[in-house]
Amino acid sequence: GLEFRDALWSQGAELGLTALLVDEEHDGAGAGLGEAWAAANALGALAAPEPLVDAAYVPSVLVAALGTAEQQDAVLPAVAAGEARVPLAHAETGTGWDSARTATVSSGTLTGTKRAVAVPDAATSFLVTAVEDGVPGVYLVEATADGVAVEVHRNAEWVRTGTVTFTGAPAERLGGAVGSGPDAAAVAAALDRTTAVARILQGGRAVGLMETAVTTTVEYLKVRKQFGVTLNRFQALTHRAAQVYADLESAQSLALWATATATAALEDGDDALLVQTARDAQVFLSGQARTVAEEAIQLHGGIGVTYETAISHYAAALTGFRQLYGGELETRSAALASDSPQVAPSALLNNALV
Repeated sequence: GLEFRDALWSQGAELGLTALLVDEEHDGAGAGLGEAWAAANALGALAAPEPLVDAAYVPSVLVAALGTAEQQDAVLPAVAAGEARVPLAHAETGTGWDSARTATVSSGTLTGTKRAVAVPDAATSFLVTAVEDGVPGVYLVEATADGVAVEVHRNAEWVRTGTVTFTGAPAERLGGAVGSGPDAAAVAAALDRTTAVARILQGGRAVGLMETAVTTTVEYLKVRKQFGVTLNRFQALTHRAAQVYADLESAQSLALWATATATAALEDGDDALLVQTARDAQVFLSGQARTVAEEAIQLHGGIGVTYETAISHYAAALTGFRQLYGGELETRSAALASDSPQVAPSALLNNALV
């Protein structure tokens, strides 16, 4: 799979990309969700595999929400500078994204296995969800600590991900020990808020992927010839391209609406609105991502599925987006089951949730 590129990560840090969601007190930019969305969108347009959301933005939000002052001082400036990559290790085999965790902590050591962890072989630390004395928490575990074993895989978009096994690994609970630190409700709220932000930002990356996929496909139709004429002379193909463009436009509109709504929800402390907006957005954008990827491949023909063709990488990345944070089906089910009012524009929401 595609390896982590340290030089490009460092260049992104020099541009301030890793610092966007870190507050100024911790040497960050103190920017908002909109700025981070724009950065993710730009990386998506290039199909860049750099894990900006998973390794920089997620820890920026989660450590700020749960960490003690000392933990924030230790982690956030390093994340902002691009020196630390701290992905969330949350998903477990056989459980949904929102299900109870099975990893446990006892006497300051963590035992359990996490799957689908971003850049596991390039992480400096992990934020690991686990249970201690019946109380859930998020634990900081150094990647080089004893008892940490990484098995690298390749995900749907050919990017390296992995399974991380913790066997009595030293772990520090964010916010302090059970009883004195955050309780179960506070931990759940912080994880929900962080996941919602990640969904919004990954949606920005997905829109960037779709934008380039559509542009690339249209340009291909203008130059590829069949029966002596370019493919854009065939009415059936131009109609399909026009429909894909319409799908892209609706994806862009929904994603921008969701980002604005989520920004307002964060400012107002309305976690219910934030979570529901992010779920609705991921469901709708997953559907559009599937359509755009399929049509881009179809309009390219057989060459569209080859590794050497750029469009195959965009289609693969869009497939990967649909699998994030429990995947399209689990997110759709959670959105439908929520007691929160469904707030997306009705026409888009109807398409998203049927």
